[in-house]
Amino acid sequence: MVFVIFMAEVVEGVAYDGTCTGSGVGDCADTNNICDTTSHKCACNPTSYLKDGTTECADKVAALDGTCDATDSALDQCAVTNSECRIDGTAKCLCKATHYVKNSACTIRKNPNATCSGDECVTHASCVSTKCKCDAGYTPSPTTSPTMCKFKLNCNKLSTLDPNWSMFI
Repeated sequence: MVFVIFMAEVVEGVAYDGTCTGSGVGDCADTNNICDTTSHKCACNPTSYLKDGTTECADKVAALDGTCDATDSALDQCAVTNSECRIDGTAKCLCKATHYVKNSACTIRKNPNATCSGDECVTHASCVSTKCKCDAGYTPSPTTSPTMCKFKLNCNKLSTLDPNWSMFI
């Protein structure tokens, strides 16, 4: 009698950044990985991000106000375009400071003199009579994009406070 022993080696898949041969899902060990058809390396799929300091892909937070990991410095853990993980009482995905929430998306803030209807204006500006206006003491700064409102320092007033200020003007 002859006994045949068959041994099969279980292949768990290719690790993150390892060389793969597939055309998408299936080659890579992590379920959040796909085989990039250009680089032929296992990479995070479009709905996941690479956790900082690891080779682990985690699901992106799908919606604004969703809980994120503030201890992870990965910039792409929030799925909504132009959002970021920030602490606002708790860590959650919020629009970047240059954007505001409109229809569950992050929309670029409105420049001074643009038509507005609420909290849509750039930093240091308010919506007054349906127009974005720079707050008191601020003036539009067209050198940045989007145009912001910058603090306006009045040197003439400073010189009247102390005669020594005039040497700096």
